[in-house]
Amino acid sequence: MSTKQAIANLKKFVRLLVKDGVNNKASYKAWIKADGNKAKMAKIFCYTELDGMPSITSLVNAFFHPKLSLIGLNYTQTAHNTLFEFPQGWTDELRLCRGIVFDRKANLVALPFPKFFNYGENPETRDLPTDMAFEATNKQDGHLGIIFQYRGRIILTSRGSFVSATSVLGNEMLAEHIQTLGPDHSWPKHHTLLVEIIHPDTQVYVDYDGQEEFILIGAYNFQTLEDVDYYGLCLLAQQFNLTATTIHQGKSLDELIAFMTDRQISNQEGYVIRFSSGLRVKIKFQTYIGYMVADKLSYTYLMNRMITGNLQRMLDTLPEEIYKIALEMLGQIMLHVSVPGTPKDKWRKLYEVMPPDQATAYFKTVCRNFVKTLINS
Repeated sequence: MSTKQAIANLKKFVRLLVKDGVNNKASYKAWIKADGNKAKMAKIFCYTELDGMPSITSLVNAFFHPKLSLIGLNYTQTAHNTLFEFPQGWTDELRLCRGIVFDRKANLVALPFPKFFNYGENPETRDLPTDMAFEATNKQDGHLGIIFQYRGRIILTSRGSFVSATSVLGNEMLAEHIQTLGPDHSWPKHHTLLVEIIHPDTQVYVDYDGQEEFILIGAYNFQTLEDVDYYGLCLLAQQFNLTATTIHQGKSLDELIAFMTDRQISNQEGYVIRFSSGLRVKIKFQTYIGYMVADKLSYTYLMNRMITGNLQRMLDTLPEEIYKIALEMLGQIMLHVSVPGTPKDKWRKLYEVMPPDQATAYFKTVCRNFVKTLINS
């Protein structure tokens, strides 16, 4: 399906919400539970729910501007946490729900990046085209800001809320930036600018030493649906007095992939590769992945990595002391799951690796999936 058709389907969804009087978080939550709306959503999102897949109603969140007639769409944490097992669940419509914004007449107002995946994470990122032209830009490590113009106002949103802490901070920074531009600045017509918000409050793992600025990382013309290339990005950065992210100077994809394993590289996240076909892929330094895994290290995380078969690759990125802790946790998982009995006996025993007050419904789901994977392997 084309991006144009997928956006047309999302417009149908927005019109449906408006028709049914959905205008805030509470009314949206009630709407997705109403009879018949799950089937309507599945049709609009071209989503087929196979055994084990979550409901489409749990994968899409709508968010609303408190004052303006704007509706944003964002995929949920459930989509992020579960669809790695069901890549076909990432329909074109769902992938576009990464902060996309419409007005209440279903006009497209802001077009951000669609969902794209890490190198090796998804079938489309495992065998990359080595003979295709590409650009690789520095992947910044802050929070995404989606900047667009609506009725003469320049607005920033995060990908899930107009009023999140990131949105509030981003709009404060944006107001200051616009003031420095003076009255003669002009907004690039029909464009959505995608920036990384670099600020001490948005720091993840890379230390920007107190820096406070926007770095332009992407742009779309939401009228033509053009995904702006790096040259065009630099022109837009100049027009709006922003810093554009830097570009990798190497020419070989194999060279870039090998570069990511250099453990001497620190305080950098990685690159976003954009092929001439439009395919985008995230690729991260091994050292950065190590920080991420150490931060995320949990029984849930380890079982999910075993389910997907990429556990060892992730463990290999860990510092030695974290690696030992991970092995001890893996030992506990296997000890609990080795009890005799039925699969149900095994996953119930596996629940006990976590204190009862921390054994969430999602954790228990992962335990069941892990046992099923072991039995079927």
